Amino acid sequence: MLRERCFLILMAAFVMFEVSLPSHLKAESQGNDYKGITDPFGDPSNYEFSEDEREDKEFFHLGRYLMLGVDFGLGLYTGGLGKITTPGLMVGAKLVYFFDKSIAFEGAIHYTRQTKTLLLNSQDNIIDTTLVPITGAFRYYFDTKSAPKAIALANPYLVAGGGVYMRSEVVVAGVDADPASSNSFGGFIGGGSEFNIYRKHIYLGIDLRYHFVFFNDEEETFGGLVEPGTNAGDYFTTLITLTFNF
Repeated sequence: MLRERCFLILMAAFVMFEVSLPSHLKAESQGNDYKGITDPFGDPSNYEFSEDEREDKEFFHLGRYLMLGVDFGLGLYTGGLGKITTPGLMVGAKLVYFFDKSIAFEGAIHYTRQTKTLLLNSQDNIIDTTLVPITGAFRYYFDTKSAPKAIALANPYLVAGGGVYMRSEVVVAGVDADPASSNSFGGFIGGGSEFNIYRKHIYLGIDLRYHFVFFNDEEETFGGLVEPGTNAGDYFTTLITLTFNF
């Protein structure tokens, strides 16, 4: 009988102690490991992390970490090349890897086909031109926590990088000439925005870039038959992007 009374007293004391504990101490007693946020509207303050660390963990759990995407849009030359070359449809694919919520690396490959018309000896020479840029870049995403909702939804970013621009040219009408190809180095700067269209997994965006390309034949005048600078120019792209987030 005495043993049963002692057991009941101990149980009652334990229950009273458990009830009297503050709720935050109870949470800590279960461990502080970050188990991932399953509710986007949940309170992340329950986890004992610094503000920046908690935001990064939220970002990678509910946001973006690795993204694959496709691009399609318009590519056009500038300068002398822009005057003799038609704009062309550009398509491509890219991979984006996020180091944190602000900095990401991008690797991409694109393809475009255009027509160049070069006047030589009073004869139009029609040249089929293809351009394949293989590029790497870094993106910087702005912190939009305090920005207006319209800007926050746009996910604006800046991008800068460079790569190899592989160009092939084939004369389809005019003088008889062998196909020519060249690999030129270049860099680019630009920016864009990405709108979440499906549960933070699919983003639709727009991307604008100016490419500074050092084409090998920029000073070519074909023996003085064309004006200097006719083959000189850079490249500008306007792309619609569709990106999937893992």
